[in-house]
Amino acid sequence: MIRAAVLLALVAMLAGCGQPAADKAAERPRATPTPFVTGGWATVFGDAPKTIELLNGMGFRLSPYAAVEGGMEATAQPTPMADPSIKPVNTANLTVTGDAQRIGKLAFALDIVNLDSSPFAKEQFARWVDRPLASLGLPGREEVKRGIMTESPTSAKVAGADYQITRTPIDGGRRLIVTFTRPATGTEPRKQ
Repeated sequence: MIRAAVLLALVAMLAGCGQPAADKAAERPRATPTPFVTGGWATVFGDAPKTIELLNGMGFRLSPYAAVEGGMEATAQPTPMADPSIKPVNTANLTVTGDAQRIGKLAFALDIVNLDSSPFAKEQFARWVDRPLASLGLPGREEVKRGIMTESPTSAKVAGADYQITRTPIDGGRRLIVTFTRPATGTEPRKQ
């Protein structure tokens, strides 16, 4: 009896808090997606250490950004784009290259070696590539997704970056590569 009275009192207290539920929901602050980067591609390309840190925070598991012949490079651990127990496994990778301070290129690659699961792998790969684009507030998301799903070779520009989608043969399948590059800056010197 006491237990029932306590439950009734609790229900009455919750029900009579003054405002209808719809009004309370309208008063709650709404979450607004905020990108980690406010300067778009220029910021991503302009600060290699910070961009690599952000990419690692998103789960890309990049190696340290270290010197290689001609510059610096970080490579992600290969990531399965399907159930890894079903062999062969379609895998994705990311390579970031540039100099000590600036990134020159981000290259996302999908090795399609299991043709039966290639539609699913492309869908997963499109999400994998989209993760940093969405989180960093970068343009080009829809165009890139469309190019991945259709495997259409493309070269185009988005605000702050050039991108290219290529498809090349590899042993046992094909490789789909989505490359974002820093646009060339400056102009040709004038001839006098």
